[in-house]
Amino acid sequence: MGDFLKDRTTQDIITQLNARFDSEALAEMVELQREFEIFSTRRSLRQSFALLGIVPADRLERLRWYKFLDFLKTYPSDLDKVNGHDRILRAYQGGLEGKKPMPVSIVCHSSKDDKRVMVSEGPPTVFSPETHVVISIPTTPAGTRGRKAAGAARTGRKATPKRSKT
Repeated sequence: MGDFLKDRTTQDIITQLNARFDSEALAEMVELQREFEIFSTRRSLRQSFALLGIVPADRLERLRWYKFLDFLKTYPSDLDKVNGHDRILRAYQGGLEGKKPMPVSIVCHSSKDDKRVMVSEGPPTVFSPETHVVISIPTTPAGTRGRKAAGAARTGRKATPKRSKT
């Protein structure tokens, strides 16, 4: 999510997602999925998360979040001929509609290690004994130059290169 969202926004969104789909909220999410098919091939992730209110509060960050969700269609996944967007959509749908519904957790991994969106089952963190559907999204940290330019764009000033001390 590196070049799309501020670090704080990324952390906030992951927290929202993981709280909304954890074991405490699972029964409610299973019921919503059964009744409204929030996650289905008829909807994009953008639409699904907007329906659930999983969006940044800041309008510009919300637009970047939606852009990132659409951009996931260009990511490969751990399933042949399934892009990252559709893999995530299927993971949520499968986790909520299975015979034994499971909580769903989002984690990130370095895109240097693997550029694919990957889905597995297991504990989402080292301190959690519960089995979840774990969606791991490849992430590239925003570069220093990119962050300065993005910050300048947000404040309306020009990004200036650092001057050398010679």
